[in-house]
This record gives sequence, structure tokens and C-alpha cells, in this order.
Amino acid sequence: MWPDSSPISEIRCDNEVMVAVSMRGAKKLQDELESFALSLPEAWFDTPWDESRVTKVRKQIFAFYGNQDAPSIGVRLIESLDEAMNLPGASAMSYGMGEDGWTNIPIPGLDDGTTDMLHRFIEESFRSIAPKSLVEQLDDELAD
Repeated sequence: MWPDSSPISEIRCDNEVMVAVSMRGAKKLQDELESFALSLPEAWFDTPWDESRVTKVRKQIFAFYGNQDAPSIGVRLIESLDEAMNLPGASAMSYGMGEDGWTNIPIPGLDDGTTDMLHRFIEESFRSIAPKSLVEQLDDELAD
């Protein structure tokens, strides 16, 4: 078994062991995803509704985060939408946002190796929302 301080927990699936993010690990991963989002050009953190946490580029939201009791990420996807919707618990976001590709992904229970994929999703969401000049700035930064 994993030590109590580990962000992952052991689960069994089809007679094989796979590693999944525990609730404690999910909270840490959500914080890390917020940090990644804030590293993108002109990104900033906001709490527009009570405990709702979001990351914006200029005045537009490109990532939503669940509260610490239910860690999740909400992103706008086009190219990766099918991939995201195949994750455990993933669903179209409410209020008609799902029709535009907005997808909610619960973090607990995800495979421990999904961090890079979630980073890709955040970047894709940023690119779909950010002004063209900031997307070009990001491309220049990534090319360096």
C-alpha cells in the first residue's frame, strides 16, 4: 500500500492494479493545474461567484475549478473533446456551455499519469478563448 502522504491510491481494475489519484492527491493536482494555467500569457485567477475558482485570459474564463471538496476542471475543448469525454465522470458543462465544448472533468479517480493530458486540455482551452496575439505569444514562448 501507499503511504498516507502519497497523492495516489491503489485501486484494482480487471484483475490488474492501476494507480488513481486520491482525494488528497486530487486537491494537490487541482492546485498544480491552476498554477499551470496561470503560467500562460496574461492569465489571472478570479473568484467571480462565491467559492467558484476560475482562470481568465484578459476578461474571458478559460478554466473552471471545482471546490476543494470536489476537485475538478472545466475546460473548452474542440480537438480533444472526445478524448476528454471518455474520462471517468467527464460530462458536458451545464447552462448550455457543453454545446460549445465546455467539459467538466472530475479529478479524483483519474489515472495518475493524466497530468500532461490535463495540461494539454488547459492549453487548448486557453487557445480557444485567448486573443490571437496571445496565442502567437504562447507559440513564440514554446518555440524558445
